[in-house]
Amino acid sequence: MSAFKIIRSQLKIIETEAGLLALLRIYAKTDGGRLTDFGRDLISSAKRSGIKQADIAKLLDLSPGAVSQHYNK
Repeated sequence: MSAFKIIRSQLKIIETEAGLLALLRIYAKTDGGRLTDFGRDLISSAKRSGIKQADIAKLLDLSPGAVSQHYNK
């Protein structure tokens, strides 16, 4: 497989993952930036799975403090 095809294939994967991340953020937060029930459930699930607060904050585009409030409940 040529380098061009490999790069193009990898770019498609990245674009798909970026789209999924955008959808995740849409469902996890309101337009005002508050967490939805889905977002709170996602944080709870991430906590049970051992995912670090900082990683959740980056994933959902939240401040670490906002995640900490829900993570420690």
